[in-house]
Amino acid sequence: MSWRIAALSSVVALVVVVLGAAAGQSALRGSSQSSTLVDGTTDSVTNLDPAGAYDYGTQTLMGNAYEHLLDFKHGPKLEPSLATRCFSVGTLATWRCNLRRGVEFSDGSAFDSADVKFSFDRVSNKTIVKEAGANSPSSLLGNMKSVTTNGKYAVTFRLKSPQVTWPSILATQAAYIVPSDTYEPNHLRGNSEEQIGTGPYVLTKYSPGQQAVFTKNDNYWGTPAKTDNLIIRYYAKSSTMKLAIQRGEIDMSYQSFTPTEITSLQKQKGLRVYSGAGGRIRYLVFNVTRAPGNNVAVRRAVAYLMPRQAIATRVYHGQVDPLYSQVPAGYPGHIDAFAAAYGRSPNPAKAKAVLQAAGLSTPLPVEIWYTPTHYGDASADEYAEIKRSLERNGIFAVTLKSTEWAAYSAVFGRQYNVFQLGWFPDYPDSENYLVPFYRSDCFCSSGYNSPKMEALIKKELGAKTIAQRIRVIKQIQLLAAKDVPIIPYWQQSMIAVARSNVRGMPSTLDPTVLMRFWLLSKS
Repeated sequence: MSWRIAALSSVVALVVVVLGAAAGQSALRGSSQSSTLVDGTTDSVTNLDPAGAYDYGTQTLMGNAYEHLLDFKHGPKLEPSLATRCFSVGTLATWRCNLRRGVEFSDGSAFDSADVKFSFDRVSNKTIVKEAGANSPSSLLGNMKSVTTNGKYAVTFRLKSPQVTWPSILATQAAYIVPSDTYEPNHLRGNSEEQIGTGPYVLTKYSPGQQAVFTKNDNYWGTPAKTDNLIIRYYAKSSTMKLAIQRGEIDMSYQSFTPTEITSLQKQKGLRVYSGAGGRIRYLVFNVTRAPGNNVAVRRAVAYLMPRQAIATRVYHGQVDPLYSQVPAGYPGHIDAFAAAYGRSPNPAKAKAVLQAAGLSTPLPVEIWYTPTHYGDASADEYAEIKRSLERNGIFAVTLKSTEWAAYSAVFGRQYNVFQLGWFPDYPDSENYLVPFYRSDCFCSSGYNSPKMEALIKKELGAKTIAQRIRVIKQIQLLAAKDVPIIPYWQQSMIAVARSNVRGMPSTLDPTVLMRFWLLSKS
């Protein structure tokens, strides 16, 4: 998820607000402090309609109000959710899901197979994809050929080619279910309109750049949320959010403090910094159809100079680890493909040699874009470190440019030649760090299109054994390092900060990187 995409998304600069009595309190249940959990974040939100969002900040919000056929409800193992069972029929190119009966949406309307078909068809609808632009999650459904209903409580998915991981796709941002009698088939629902799902919470009020207010869903079919009310407050600066949690204005914070702030908060009495397994990564993307990234020699020269260890040490104080593949270390099939191809530390001599062999003179001008707050306030320092390394020995002449996420996410693949992105997994599998990035329909708009890569991806999707999948996953990583449309450079665990009276945090820190607010409570 983009995240993800992530991530990946658009709101204007976020500001801190104190919950107003008229604006928010009237929507909340109960009066006791323990009945309301307040979270702070520097993340942003794009479109609350699931068909128009493919970024981590929006996913974190949506996960409370919408559900999938299958969900990662308690950890990285898929569980039945709106479906009671999903299974392949005949081949891995046909999947059937039997649906849960008696489920209601938050507006009281009944859930059935028509809603499932409608939701999947809608995400892939060309008009909606165009309206969503870079925020469309439709690429996740790139292998779907059709979805049909089998009575009121079953659906069948037919795929273009076999895919063993299709059940995981059913738990991604592209697969949230909305009511077919309320949402428009050809138009995204506005953020000011009522958002209707089947999740444990109902979004009762959303103020862009300020806060989202949730109350417990009375119609929820599953285990109720442990806290009656949830408020997510949006902050423009992590420094302001840090003061808010220190003063007790918020109960917890997820996404994102600077490395220095995390170190400080670890020493703060009454607070706890939690860290759990996670697959958050950062990477640099080239548009391989435009100069200078259209020359593989340029991309390889940058790969030779990527200062992973310096970024991890100087910028992030050891809170991230160098990453030498798009697949994070610890995931099945991970190999340090970039370390094998370009070394573990910058090599100016080899970088200059590869440029000279291509007939390119140095210093070679290159413009790199990043977004200053969406991925945390340390991004400026991160890219200053990259600029410093690329300019060593006069190899590149780097111009850094930045803009906030609202403008950045709308144009990065079309207007920027080299640019920063980050990623949280749609589902906890090595495949999700490969297919979305190296298939020709990449959301990142890199322009990369390799028949050899397409064949490997198709082979991986249809692999029938784990051993077969792992072999292909390794081959994909080696080819990705050779063609280098993307340079991965760090990975990080899932980090959250909470006051000492918040309970349940460890239960939601896992490789899915889903913040399951409904599992949290306050004493």
